Amino acid sequence: MKPFRIIIMFTFSTLCFTIQAGGQDHVTMRFSLLHPELLNPAIAGSAYVPQACLSYMKQWVGIPQSPRTLMASASIRIGNYDFYNPRQLIHSSGLKSRERVGLGIAIFSDSNGPVVSRGFYGTYAYHIPLNHARLSLGITGKAEQRILDGTLFQPTYPGDPVLSDIRESFTSPNADIGAYYYSAKLFGGASVHNIIPLEDKINPGSKVKPDLVLHGGYIFSSFGKPNMEINLNVRYLDLNVLEYDLFLRTYIREIHWIAISYKSYAALAFYLGLNIRDIYLAYSFETSLSSIVRYNMGSHGIHLGINLGMRRLNGL
Repeated sequence: MKPFRIIIMFTFSTLCFTIQAGGQDHVTMRFSLLHPELLNPAIAGSAYVPQACLSYMKQWVGIPQSPRTLMASASIRIGNYDFYNPRQLIHSSGLKSRERVGLGIAIFSDSNGPVVSRGFYGTYAYHIPLNHARLSLGITGKAEQRILDGTLFQPTYPGDPVLSDIRESFTSPNADIGAYYYSAKLFGGASVHNIIPLEDKINPGSKVKPDLVLHGGYIFSSFGKPNMEINLNVRYLDLNVLEYDLFLRTYIREIHWIAISYKSYAALAFYLGLNIRDIYLAYSFETSLSSIVRYNMGSHGIHLGINLGMRRLNGL
């Protein structure tokens, strides 16, 4: 079989899987290292730094019409007033209920050949103080639009009823919930995505199935400064497909970092993060461990973030 045919079959089979799985969350979860609130809504606001991040990912470079995704998100902790004043003294407002609220928003656009998906996420999280740690509970409301443009298909036999030239579009709402525990070194949580059993518009007569997520990690530090982090997240997609990612991240001078990740769908990913004042940049590269690696140049991502406000001093 010619390589070009292999590429086309691979792209089409991946496209079919995306349509049948019906879970755009599966795409957005690939950004979990830099947009963690997409993995678990309870994470929103846990960083104590108002921040925004823009990410672009191009998958399987070299394969025609391979997927590309644009993601933007922002999160903030409401009412956090701990910061240095002009005299270099700490101003603290004390612990108040309004300081326990985290908010987040995210928008994305994903293009995969004739399939285009767009979505909006709005997140609310409430952070409860514990002894040297916090427990947060969160919920996300979301709306996603999917468009299938059949005119982009080029069937060998015109008029093929399977590859129709009809343009279809529909919008579906849903919600996610989650819980998250975090301290200076230990963190972990669980979330359920698509909790509302709405009708699956891709497969009429069936209901949308939820995704279950478990994640956690530990930060190794010396003299109070982080130097290494191990992170694992496990996803049970559509109550049918089990996936997991294992991350290992090393910090350089506390603010820069290098990470490597093994993904259960036979892939390795490498990340590089740089901090320049209030701006942080990151680059990601993912390569497959299967034979398809011979027909593409991997997946590449570029990420740009900015810290928008004041930083809390005690970290919790």
